[in-house]
Amino acid sequence: MLKVILLAVFLMAFAVAAMAITILVKKEGRFPETKIGHNKKIRQKGIECAFTQDYKSQKQSPGWNRPN
Repeated sequence: MLKVILLAVFLMAFAVAAMAITILVKKEGRFPETKIGHNKKIRQKGIECAFTQDYKSQKQSPGWNRPN
């Protein structure tokens, strides 16, 4: 049981160290943006967040009132 726990701790430490090294070595040195609205590559593909798609579809429907 102790071996399994130590192995898990070692693997987690290795993963954190690998991410830290990646951040230090990368040109911009930060994690990639995961929010759809802020990620340029996703926006270039024409993908929008669910809230934006919902807003646009409701705006196009008749009788739509802008929320306060």
